[in-house]
Amino acid sequence: MQTLELEDNIASQLKQLAEQAHLSSGDLIKQLLNKHILEVSQPTTLEDFTGILKDSKTFKGDPVEIQRKMRDEWN
Repeated sequence: MQTLELEDNIASQLKQLAEQAHLSSGDLIKQLLNKHILEVSQPTTLEDFTGILKDSKTFKGDPVEIQRKMRDEWN
């Protein structure tokens, strides 16, 4: 077990967030660390971006017509 030294305002915020989540401060810190580790350790692949633009207004409609309009921008 270790003891963390926190500034008073940070300790107050931690206590308030833990109470709101109905957790102990230690459990809240564990959850936050686990979430952070998962986010950081996830590799970014092309699959992560699949479908990200499916709801974009820019790409609504006929794909061939969209390509024509994009090519016409270069003329």
